[in-house]
Amino acid sequence: MPRASDILVILTYAMVAIVAALAFDRFGLMSAELAWMMGALVFLIGGQVHASVARAEERKVFEDEIHQLKAANLTMLDELSAAQDRIDALAETATASPSAPVVEAPAALELNQPLAASSGDAHGADERLVAEILARLDGGRGAPMEAQAPDAADLVRRALDDNRVDLYLQPVVGLPQRRTYFYEGYTRIRDESGQVIAPVTFLKAAEEAGLITDVDNLLLLRCVQIVRRLTKSDRRVGVFCNVSIRSLADEDFFPAFLDFLRRNSDLAGALIFEMPRAQFENRSALAARNMARLADFGFRFSIDQVNDLNIDLAELQRAGVRFIKVAGDRLIAAAHGAEPIAGREPGALRPEDVAGLFARYGVDLVAEKIESESTVVEVLDLDVAYAQGHLFGAPRPVRDEVISEADNKLRRAAG
Repeated sequence: MPRASDILVILTYAMVAIVAALAFDRFGLMSAELAWMMGALVFLIGGQVHASVARAEERKVFEDEIHQLKAANLTMLDELSAAQDRIDALAETATASPSAPVVEAPAALELNQPLAASSGDAHGADERLVAEILARLDGGRGAPMEAQAPDAADLVRRALDDNRVDLYLQPVVGLPQRRTYFYEGYTRIRDESGQVIAPVTFLKAAEEAGLITDVDNLLLLRCVQIVRRLTKSDRRVGVFCNVSIRSLADEDFFPAFLDFLRRNSDLAGALIFEMPRAQFENRSALAARNMARLADFGFRFSIDQVNDLNIDLAELQRAGVRFIKVAGDRLIAAAHGAEPIAGREPGALRPEDVAGLFARYGVDLVAEKIESESTVVEVLDLDVAYAQGHLFGAPRPVRDEVISEADNKLRRAAG
């Protein structure tokens, strides 16, 4: 049934059309028949314009409702998960033996306690804040090791205690010039003999032992230090900083994390937080809200470990995701019709239009794992803006003296 406002608008257009026809006829601008035809044309054009505006408004309302439903679903899932945890805890309590000894939970890691803001100027406050984090890292972690993967978890803990954590950087270049526009920062840890431990080993152990926020915090500090050095010579250079979605949903870690970034919001254009696609798509409502808070300060996000391009671009845009990293070979195959892209049927897009589709949602494609010149030639045909891989440079450790100099400066600032 038409709304009253629509009926009034139609009547208004009809009146305008009649007045226009009478005016054309009255002033002798055209014959009576032609004048009434022009009036009818005015009425039809006005009706089409109104219909287009109405459809646009309805589409916007529909999209907003879908977005609200998605947010409500995320919140509901978070609440259901919390309720299930409480049910499981009650079930364990009910089935436990009455004589079972009570074991105290280990104390929370000091690094995850909220950090108090220091007085003084903004730069001094930043240095004292970072120094406090470094001091807590050096202060040791007395919490007992978790039962899962005890050897690997203990290795990670000792590496953090002994500051055997390195920052590696790999260039991300612009095409076709191959100028370095970004670096990706990786955390690498060494054992007592100096051997670098495979990331898949220590990251899994850190997740299971509850140490991932420590690793993320240290990587953040290193990335901020490097970004400040890089932007002194070229403010266009940025760093992709890997972060776990668990850290973004950690109620102890995130307030200090956010406060530190707020104090360094001048780096928002140069610091991009990266996470795997699976973590992004399975993020909790709390993690989604915290990502939105970071985006409010101007920080952007990147998604890697993308196994296919059938992805919701509107959701990426709403979440502040500005980069998608896809293996070069997979990107080439998808662009040539091997799989659906952003809801389109395989082959529905021309290969050279794929990057443009993502760009319309504010997302740049990064072709990663580039190993050969032949792959570069095919990627160039897709009009992809950025590329990464050993062909352009392998991940290399930042010199120890650079990090040591920055750490010593921060410790001196802490007194």
